[in-house]
Amino acid sequence: MIMSDDKVVEMEPVTLYKVKEILKARKDEKELTYEQDLTMKYVEKFAKLTEKQTDDLVKALGEIESLKEQQEIIFEIVTVLPTRLEQLQLIIPKSITPTDEELAAVVELTKKYADKVE
Repeated sequence: MIMSDDKVVEMEPVTLYKVKEILKARKDEKELTYEQDLTMKYVEKFAKLTEKQTDDLVKALGEIESLKEQQEIIFEIVTVLPTRLEQLQLIIPKSITPTDEELAAVVELTKKYADKVE
């Protein structure tokens, strides 16, 4: 989200890694607001992947047919890193109907990245 004089100019979904980088840059310029500071603490705790890992996983998930146009869902998957089918099914809305093979592919991808951070 880009704001100018307390007006939203543009909104776009971003990964937690990107939020972390934006807040770090803003913190270097001036003191963070209360909400920004809380958000910074949250992303420091939950943004588990590096920039490259995040980009690679987003790209790989974007190649799965049922997720191609679902950037917000992809970012949620990258944030949560579901390692079980049941976890993944809680993230994906009922309006999206991936095949069993696609679901398995997502879980395999996220397991691969979750193993790197634990």
